[in-house]
Amino acid sequence: MNAGSTMERVYLDLKMRVLDGRYPPGTRLDPVNLAKTLRASATPVREALHRLAGERIIDSWHQEGFRPPILAEADLHDLYSWASWLLGLALQGDVPDPDHPAGLVGLELRKDYAEALDSLFRAIAMWSANREIRFALLNLTERSHVFRKAEASVDTAARDMLAAMEDDYRFGRWSALRAKITRFHRRRMAFAGRVVAEIRPRDEPLR
Repeated sequence: MNAGSTMERVYLDLKMRVLDGRYPPGTRLDPVNLAKTLRASATPVREALHRLAGERIIDSWHQEGFRPPILAEADLHDLYSWASWLLGLALQGDVPDPDHPAGLVGLELRKDYAEALDSLFRAIAMWSANREIRFALLNLTERSHVFRKAEASVDTAARDMLAAMEDDYRFGRWSALRAKITRFHRRRMAFAGRVVAEIRPRDEPLR
């Protein structure tokens, strides 16, 4: 395996681990230790960490190394507000004609809440003719994956709201979809404190 393919493998593997929540928020991501887990030298691991930091999937602090971000309630408020705004921008202007389904980006059939929500938001992102909106929304969707499971855990209405948005997408009800996206993110903001509490690192149990 050449150096380029090794770096890409390490990057994708490490990215998947971070987004799946394998490393609790604030955990120091040590390149040497990760290299053993990822079956690679420390060099491609460092490259992957810098790349993920550039994508804001992990945090990088001077002399503090790399860590999954510790999100506060205000951080989630900003992310939810940004997501609602970006999705609204992506849905402005020309949208796929519901009479021509071939013009739609198909939704992946996912039972998992986080994966299904990612699929919907990625599909909306791919409509936009503006490359910057597409890239920003796809990146935000990835960064948000780590707390989606907590959303579904603390808010039992989240799955029903997602299903309603999916139906609007599939049937081309764009005005209704825009309104539901706004309501969805307002509700996410209302539950932001509980989501933060759900994903906050737990102290080691007393022994």
